[in-house]
Order: sequence, then C-alpha cells, then structure tokens
Amino acid sequence: MEPIRIFSNLGDAGKGGGKGKNAGNKKETIPTYPNISRPLKCLDVFAGCGGLSEGLHQSGVAVTKWAIEKVDTAASAFKLNNPDCTVFTDDCNNFLKEVMSGEKTDKLGRKYPLKGEVELLVGGPPCQGFSGMNRFNSREYSKFKNSLIVSYLSFCDYYRPRFFILENVRNFVSFKRSMVLKLTLRCLLKMGYQVTVGILQAGHYGVPQTRRRAIIMAAAPGEVLPQYPEPRHVFSPKAGGLSIIVDDKKILSGCLFTDSAPLRTITVYDSMSDLPEIENGDHKEEMAYGTEAITHFQKLMRDKTEGALLRDHICKDMSYLVAARMAHVPKTKNADWRDIPNIVVKLGDGTYSKKLIYTHPDQKNGKSSTGAYRGVCSCASGRKCDPMDRQFNTLIPWCLPHTGNRHNHWAGLYGRLQWGEFFSTTVTNPEPMGKQGRVLHPVQNRVVSVRECARSQGFPDKFKFYGHILDKHRQVGNAVPPPMGKAVGLEIRRS
Repeated sequence: MEPIRIFSNLGDAGKGGGKGKNAGNKKETIPTYPNISRPLKCLDVFAGCGGLSEGLHQSGVAVTKWAIEKVDTAASAFKLNNPDCTVFTDDCNNFLKEVMSGEKTDKLGRKYPLKGEVELLVGGPPCQGFSGMNRFNSREYSKFKNSLIVSYLSFCDYYRPRFFILENVRNFVSFKRSMVLKLTLRCLLKMGYQVTVGILQAGHYGVPQTRRRAIIMAAAPGEVLPQYPEPRHVFSPKAGGLSIIVDDKKILSGCLFTDSAPLRTITVYDSMSDLPEIENGDHKEEMAYGTEAITHFQKLMRDKTEGALLRDHICKDMSYLVAARMAHVPKTKNADWRDIPNIVVKLGDGTYSKKLIYTHPDQKNGKSSTGAYRGVCSCASGRKCDPMDRQFNTLIPWCLPHTGNRHNHWAGLYGRLQWGEFFSTTVTNPEPMGKQGRVLHPVQNRVVSVRECARSQGFPDKFKFYGHILDKHRQVGNAVPPPMGKAVGLEIRRS
C-alpha cells in the first residue's frame, strides 16, 4: 500500500509558493517563527478548562476572547485562568441559535462575537450519539446532521474565521468507515476552505504521556494552510501509528521526523519527582514545594512567582481495603494486583482483611505446581457462576481472578507508574481497578494526584482547576495537552 504523504491543500490555493516541507533536499534547520503584529482573536467552543487555548496562548498566535463550555466547573476553571475572556456557560447550540437570530448579548448582558471578529475557531466536539456499528445508514446520517460536529461546523459557516481547528480522539478518522471524517471535510470544502487532516502524538511535543489526537486544520481562501508540527521529542513506536487509512489509502501527516526527533522522551520522573510526598486522601489545596526543581521539565512547569505555592497536589481518598491493597503492591517494575500477597492484614479502621480461598479447579490453566486449585468460582470448571462462591473483603480482589482468563488476567490493574516510562492516556478518574492503565504512584501508596496528572498533560503549575477533586480530575483528563496546542499554534504562526 503506497502512502500518500500529505492529505492537505484541498480547496483553493493560498499565498504559498508551492514548496512544502518535503520539497527538495534542503538541510533541516531549527524552526523559526516570525513575529506577528497581533495575536488572532479566538473563539474556543467545547472549551473545557482551557488546555488548547493555553497552548495557543503560549505560542503567541492567538488570544481567546470568547469561550463556550456548558459544564459549570470546567467553565469556572477556564475563567480563572483567562480573566479577560468572555466565558459563556451554555450549550453551543443555544449560543448559535441566539447569535443567528440576531441577538447581540446573552441574558447577562455579555456581548456575543460579531461576524468578522472571530479569526481563529477551535474546538473538540464530542462524537457521542452514534451507534457502535460500522454501517452509516439514513438513521446514522440523521444523527450526524444533529450532532455536535455539525453544530461546530455551523459555527465555522457563520463566523468564517481565517483559521479553523477541530480536535478529536484518534478514532474520529475511522469512525463509521471514515464517513464522519469525509462528511466533515466535505462541509469545510463546500465553505471554500483549504483542509488538512492528521494524527498527532502528544508525547512528541514534550509531555510524559501517550495521547493520540486527530487534528483537522482549515484555512480560508487567501491564507496559507498550516503544516503539522514536527515531533520535538522521540516517543515509543509502540504507542501507535500516526497514519490514517481511508478507502484503502494510507495517509500521513507530512512530517519529516517519523522515527526520531531532536529531544529525548519526557518521563514520569522528569515530570513529577520534585513534588512533595503526600498520603492517600491528602486534600491540602496549597503547600510549599519544599525542594528545588530537579529536571528541565519541572523548571518549565513550576510557578516562577516569588513565594508561589504548589496547588492541587491532592489525591483521592480510597477505602481502607483499597489502601491496604495499594500498600502491598511492590515498588518494582510492572508490579500490579497479581503481586499482592494472599494474606490477612489489619486495615486502617482496625478490622482485618480476609485471605482469598481458591475453591475450584481451573479448566483452562489446571492446578498450580503444588496441586492447589486456581479457580475462585464454579465457572472456572466450566459450570455456571454460583453467587455463593463470591468472597468479600479479601486483599486480592475476588473479581479479578474470577474473570481474569477472559481479560488477559487484568494486567495493569493496581499497577504502579514507572519512573523511567510515561503515563498511559491521562484519565478523568484515577481508579486502581480502572481499565485505563497504571495509576499508582511509583513509590508512594496512593493514586496519582491532580497536579501529577496535570504535569502529565503539560499544564504549568500556575494553571488552576475548579471544583471538587473529581471535577478537577475530569478537567485535566478531558483537556488537550497545552504543549501540543502550542506546537499547532506555532505552525499557524509560521503560515
């Protein structure tokens, strides 16, 4: 299968002279970014707490003048970090309906952006509402027409910004046999925009995390369509490819660096080894750093204001039984629930856990080397599950060996992060029994804190989150990593 190097420059040509990144055999040089007379005025739809806007601000290409976010706590976080921005806590469809009906202000008297004011439109519309099946029938097309993706495209059609960014999960490009992608591109082309689509890996832009995201960029007629940013940091090829398959055609982003990059991978150690030690359930909102920054990444992340305190280094309070399980996960590489000893321990409330009893032969794996049973339920022997086989309050969670044969033995549950590795995609709720990956601190007996998750996303320490601890975790986990937003912003600036 021959790959297509760049799936871009669809639509009217811009001002460029036709020489892309791959033209000729010029020596690769350090990228430079021209000064701009003023930043673009940006509208951020589905803004969340503001990760994408934060990255664009860092690049110098834009200033977010307006933002729309319907979740109160996320909108409050956006406002905390962008006090000069007008933040509309509203559904984007209500916003658009008001604007298109001629309203100049909302019910609180805040001015809506006018046509011609929005120069950069950015957002990540959710792909919810479609079935999980691959067919794209009339019912699914009807859902597409009423989806938030089409709502977001309607913003573009109404405001006609100079530049447009749509960010989404990696699977957006293959959803419904790429039909959602095709319809999205077709809409933008019908509006007269030049369009490009690609997959970016956040780890390539200086965060200690694997997070692949689909990015569609569009430029109005007369503008130069931005290229995709070159990777700045090497990252594990095992984290997944960055190509797209559409109608049996392989599409690449056009980057020169694919297997290498100028800088090394950022690790868990780089990101959070300087943070103070805390315990399970600690909820002190502010504290002193206590030590100097150890790595370059930490120096970049720290609040450089004199006397600045560390915020949101707080972690979920897990039950006494879960706390005991975490304490018994070894601080060794790849340790997880399978390394928890099968013993009785005294819990924090003075009660005792129970020892897990293996009661049935395991049809798949047989007996252990000592002849002991491996099954904890009659289903291990091929019979129906018996509710009476369930065991409670055991240090080893009964449910994991019960269903382990069908789920790769639940590898990674109650797993520790490793100092020399990187985070799996940062989650919205770090849970030891969650499927998303390892969430235990490398050497402390707790789940990762809000600030540690924020560091994994590349949020500077001065960035504030709002609400209860789970609200803050959701804000971090749902955000676009600011360093990736910055990399995209620099390419818009260069165009």
